[in-house]
Amino acid sequence: MKKPQRLAAAALVMLLLLAGAGYWYLSPFLAVRQLQAAAQRGDAEALNAHIDYPRLRESLKAQLTALLAQKLGAPKDGGNPLSALGNVIGASLVNPLVDTLVRPETVMAAMQNGRLGRSASEPAPPPPGSAPADTAAPEPKKARWIIERQGASRVTAYAVDPARPDDEPNSERLGLVLERSGFADWKLTDLRLPASAFNK
Repeated sequence: MKKPQRLAAAALVMLLLLAGAGYWYLSPFLAVRQLQAAAQRGDAEALNAHIDYPRLRESLKAQLTALLAQKLGAPKDGGNPLSALGNVIGASLVNPLVDTLVRPETVMAAMQNGRLGRSASEPAPPPPGSAPADTAAPEPKKARWIIERQGASRVTAYAVDPARPDDEPNSERLGLVLERSGFADWKLTDLRLPASAFNK
């Protein structure tokens, strides 16, 4: 192989390596974009491709169990029979709630409006006794997401709610934790509740 050909081949290899590295680096941003796009289209199949439901379920179960124990006041005596009864009652409350939250519709709503609850595209019901509005309500603003890296294989996307201040700390925002799955694929494995949920 002649020298110009060797140089061209080396340049091509270098370009391919740089393109691969760039794609690898930007892949979590692309994954969040794909989740947003799937949520806006209502495409559950595309959304499910980026969610690890068993890990998401375990994460939310642990957070809600801790929150419930905090609200009720964790008993000091772990061997107390009433403590065991409290755990059973707590599980009976948490498990159905987790099953409700870990559904494509709930994740879609979270991607759209930056919080757990009604979809941004779903209008709030009118107050009882009020007349139906003659004009359509303005479309609510969608949440935007900021991404914080935690190493090469883990990122957290924090929702910036348009109804709340921009200088709000990330700990007070809904957080979606994605982990690398393969070279450039990412899965949603954890949904972090705002810290204020544990302080009220």
